[in-house]
Amino acid sequence: MDKMLEILTKLDKRWIYLMVFVAVMIPFFPGFDFLNQNFSITKETQAVYDKFESLGEGDAVYFDFAFDPTTQAELLPMAEQTIKHALDRKIKVFIYYSSLTGITLGENLIDRLKKMDKYKDIKEGVDYIHLGWMPIGVDMILFSAYSDFKATFNKDGEIFKGIKTFDDIDYVMCFAGSAYPESYMLVQRRFGFTIGLGITAVMGPDFVPYLQTGQADGMLNGLKGCAEYEKLRGEVGAANKGLASLTTAHFVMFLFIFVGNLIYFLENRRKKVRR
Repeated sequence: MDKMLEILTKLDKRWIYLMVFVAVMIPFFPGFDFLNQNFSITKETQAVYDKFESLGEGDAVYFDFAFDPTTQAELLPMAEQTIKHALDRKIKVFIYYSSLTGITLGENLIDRLKKMDKYKDIKEGVDYIHLGWMPIGVDMILFSAYSDFKATFNKDGEIFKGIKTFDDIDYVMCFAGSAYPESYMLVQRRFGFTIGLGITAVMGPDFVPYLQTGQADGMLNGLKGCAEYEKLRGEVGAANKGLASLTTAHFVMFLFIFVGNLIYFLENRRKKVRR
C-alpha cells in the first residue's frame, strides 16, 4: 500500500493531461458509438424543430451567425442541423453574419454540405444566399429590411422572388454566445417576427425569461440542445460526439479528484500511525 501511495503521490502531471486528452478524443473515433448517450428532448428544442417542420417549400428563414470560432464547438453544429433541416424542406436560407469573423464559418459550412450527395445540387442565389456583414446594428438592419429586404443587403438572385420586405421572412434563427439576441427582442414588439435561439450553455439561463414571455418560441441550449435536435432528425452528429466527449472527460477528472482525496486521507492515516 505504501509503495502504491508513493507512486500515486509522485505521478507526473503530464500523465494526467494525457489521460484527459485521450478521454476527450475517444468518442470521435469509429467504434465508440456506445459512448453516445440517451436523453430526453426538452420542450425548447422541440419547439424549434416543430417550427421548421411547420414550414415548407417557398418559405424563408433568416439565419443570423452572431458567433465566431471561439464558440463554434457549440454553435456551428446547431447552424448545420437547422440549415440542413431547412434545405430538406426546400425552405429558402438567408444567412446574415453579425460577426465578421463568422463569415468563413458559414461559407465553409455550406461548402461542406455541398460535398454531400444529398445537398450537392443546392445553388447560391436559389436555395441559399450569404447576405454578408454590415457595420450597423440589428435595429437599423430591420428598419431598412422592413422597407426593402433585397436593397438592404444589396444582393440579387432567384431566392428573393416573393421576398419584398422582412415581413415575408417566416422565421428568424439567431446563433450567439453572448447577449446579442436581446437586440432582436428590443425591436420584436415593433415588428412582430418570430425567433428561435441557438446559444451556448452558459448563456442559457439569461434567455429563459424570453421563452416564458413568448418572445422566443424555442431555444437550442448548448451541445445538449443541439444533440437533442440531432436526435429529432435521426442523426448522430458533432453535438452527440461532443456530449460523449464531455462525459468521458468529466469521468476522468472525477476519477482523479477521488484518487487525490484518497491519497490525502491515506497519508493522514499513515502519519497518525507513525505517531
